Amino acid sequence: MYDNSLFGLLQMLYETLKNEAKFLSNVGNQIADIRAEINRIQCFLQDADAKKTEYETVRNWIADIREVAYDVENILEKYMHKIAMRKDRSIWKENIALHNIGMETKDVMSRIENIKRCMNTYVDTGIRAICQGESSAEKSQWLTRSYSHLVDEDFVGLEKEMSKLVDELINEENDEFHGVFAICGMGGLGKTTQARKAYRHVDVQSHFQGFAWASISKQWQARDVLQSILTKLEPENRKQINKMRDDELVKALYNVQQRKKCLIVLDDIWSTNFWNSVQYAFPKGKGSRSKILITTRKKDVCEHIDPTCFLFEPRCLDAEESWKLLHKKAFPRVNTPDLKIDLELERLGKEMVSECGGLPLAIIVLAGLLARRPKIDEWRRTSQHLNVHMSGESFEDDGGIHGVLALSYYDLPYQLKPCFLYLGNFPEGEKISARRLYQLWAAEDIIALEGNQGEETAMMEIGERYLHELAQRYMVQVQLEETTRRIKSCRLHDLMRDTCLSKAKEENFLKTVSPQHLHQPMRCASSAKASSARTVRRLSIIVDNNDVQNYFSTDDKSFQHVRSALFFPRMTGRECTAYPLPIFQGLCNNFTMLRVLHLEKFSFEEILPRAIGNLVHLRYLSLRHSHFQRLPSSVGNLKYLQTLDLRVNFFSYLTLPSTIPKLQNLRNLYLPPSHQNTYKLELSPLSNLEMLKNFDTQVSPFRDLFKLAKLQKLAAVLSLEFDEMKEIITHLTLRMGRLRETSFRIYYNFHSEKDLTLLKQLLGCDHLRKLDLIGHISKLPEHHFFSQSLTKLTLRRSGLQEDPMVILQKLPKLFTLSLRGNAYTGKVMCCSPQGFPLLKTLKLQGLPNLETWRVETGAMPNLVHLEIEDCKKMEKVPDGLRYLTKIQEITIIDMPDTFQNRLQEVQGEDFKVQFRKFFDAKKFPKIKSRMIFSGHMFSGLLQTICPSTVPQEWKKL
Repeated sequence: MYDNSLFGLLQMLYETLKNEAKFLSNVGNQIADIRAEINRIQCFLQDADAKKTEYETVRNWIADIREVAYDVENILEKYMHKIAMRKDRSIWKENIALHNIGMETKDVMSRIENIKRCMNTYVDTGIRAICQGESSAEKSQWLTRSYSHLVDEDFVGLEKEMSKLVDELINEENDEFHGVFAICGMGGLGKTTQARKAYRHVDVQSHFQGFAWASISKQWQARDVLQSILTKLEPENRKQINKMRDDELVKALYNVQQRKKCLIVLDDIWSTNFWNSVQYAFPKGKGSRSKILITTRKKDVCEHIDPTCFLFEPRCLDAEESWKLLHKKAFPRVNTPDLKIDLELERLGKEMVSECGGLPLAIIVLAGLLARRPKIDEWRRTSQHLNVHMSGESFEDDGGIHGVLALSYYDLPYQLKPCFLYLGNFPEGEKISARRLYQLWAAEDIIALEGNQGEETAMMEIGERYLHELAQRYMVQVQLEETTRRIKSCRLHDLMRDTCLSKAKEENFLKTVSPQHLHQPMRCASSAKASSARTVRRLSIIVDNNDVQNYFSTDDKSFQHVRSALFFPRMTGRECTAYPLPIFQGLCNNFTMLRVLHLEKFSFEEILPRAIGNLVHLRYLSLRHSHFQRLPSSVGNLKYLQTLDLRVNFFSYLTLPSTIPKLQNLRNLYLPPSHQNTYKLELSPLSNLEMLKNFDTQVSPFRDLFKLAKLQKLAAVLSLEFDEMKEIITHLTLRMGRLRETSFRIYYNFHSEKDLTLLKQLLGCDHLRKLDLIGHISKLPEHHFFSQSLTKLTLRRSGLQEDPMVILQKLPKLFTLSLRGNAYTGKVMCCSPQGFPLLKTLKLQGLPNLETWRVETGAMPNLVHLEIEDCKKMEKVPDGLRYLTKIQEITIIDMPDTFQNRLQEVQGEDFKVQFRKFFDAKKFPKIKSRMIFSGHMFSGLLQTICPSTVPQEWKKL
């Protein structure tokens, strides 16, 4: 009996193990099947995106399929990680992991089959709806149509700009240069209103002989457009025009524009294809007497039609103009010049209109809302719940502001939509670093590497192209680098951000959490099979004060599907928001699929938890401006990490683990500005690095740079002897072919001729952008030895006896110049005419012998910021400062009383009349005067600063 029972148990165990082995052996095949399925899913989502169906059932299916796609990607990622970690795991752990993946795969395939069955059951309202359904463009065709006969009598703002546009339209001297005029900008900016204003202007009406207005929009027929224009130009020939063939229409329209001066408005063009279809009907060049005025949201349309077109990009209204427009629209029946508005009503109105961000359409919609509620109590209630009203029906409808802005979103190519939605992660008004954005897009596979004739295109270049496309469509506002003219940063208009968040919520792309949601329970997942509540994949959390622990529970397993978590402290200033260790520990244990972790300006305990190594799928980790002192060795587990930003607070004295070299997928590494390492940090294994910041030869072997063949951008601190310095400069100059941009801080005394030869070699590097030289320079090389790309130069302790301005003012692209601590020991310094053509910032600090500084007419024409500090013998303000018409800020630190008094006198009573036009207080609105103490008062503090970043004599204080 006992033997039979034991035999039965063994038989059951054998069958179980046999079935398990069969199951495990089949996981690989399941993965192959699911790879194929994800490709079909992506194709379906792309096709479905092209048609915005009104069927709720179909929209629900699309959402279900998108959820499945996310889960399939998670499974594939886990499987790939399992394969990569196979050598490091025991067979037991390996089989457990494989079993779990197999079960997840089985579950997902079951969900896919269930969706397919539902779609087959309701195919008449499902697939057919996607294939035949009315697109958003078709739905909005009539809503966006414009008419030339409607004239807005309440046109506000941009009067000067409009006058210039009219002058250009009627200026016959410009005929050979400008045949096409374009008004470009984001939706709701009033482009059509401005075109109509110019079209109906009395000077324009008297100048041209023929007029035609055509509303193009997204749905257009070339024949209908040409026929409509020709009929308006020659209404007496309507019957003949209706009978013309297409080629006859083109020729007839072309000829009529040759015979007489015509103004043709093509309003709301969305596609270059439109112009390709009608371009031969419009003459261009010297022979044409007619002009075309177009409006569009896409700059590339203008450039395609005519690269030399006159481009008019309307700005948003300022606060005064916004209130004026609201006033006119909200009080249309009593709009008289002497009308007195209640002060409280005006205060509320100005407060509410500021939320419109100067966007005319938003102001008009708000005014319509307020016009129906004329009483002050109603305005007060509207103001208190403005966010609700701004997202209400009048703003969300297709004809409302968000409906209009959403048209730009619908028009985006499929691959650009997640790029735009991702911008919703950032707080309102946030200036978003373009490079950081590219890194985040890459980390989440929103952008992917492309092949280009067998060569790999860099992620950053693809990201830049995508962001440029969004900027061309006026969906983001961008700031360009002054030197390269590449995109430096971007931001969303407040109302465009509202549209972005609305679409992100609609597509379950992103969940944002702010302090006002603190009392609402935050969970990130529901049943994956439920359609009513989707799994949250991305989190953006604004943390108020030190309340991180109030946002979520540390043991909440619902966060296991979250892919990105971006935390933004609400606190301003330099202080960091506390981030308790248990909360971080819980995050590391529960956010198991995390790819992106952004934790900037937070204060942690001395060491980050080892559990950070559990985030094995992490690709982006930023701890910038945070405070902690040790990074655990478990960070070496993050094998897929692409970007690691450790630019913590300077006084954090961060200790880095020896496991950093294991992160061999790193592309972007930002090292801390100060280290406490007792060993050399090896970086040579990081062969995929494209960007390296804060590299320090006192922390890492300088020859490590020679092995980073893919490096494109380098910022380094070099403290080396002559032979080593020569070796690294020679390598940087001759052998690092991919290097595009370098910045150096160099501690070295250039005494001898061979030292100066080395300096010339360094200065001649084509990729040199920024240079900080700390040490003696016996003679400054002539300007032709300097790189033409140098934009920022700092000289410290140089001991130059000859005026450096004679040479430096000839550098064509220098934007910032700082002369510090005995950089120049002479008494006289002169900036000559045409010197420093692009200089915007000049700092003169610690030049003890300088007595006279002459600024001649025409020098530094673009100077904006000037700082003068501790130049004790310079008592006279340079008279030439009166020629600096663009200066905005002058900062005076620790200067003689006579110098400071002179500045006050220039703006004071005695010289007010004589000098005001030269040194106007309005022209220099921020003249600051403050005293700082000498260096010896900070000697204790200076002793603690990292040796590699502080001059040797400072440590003796």
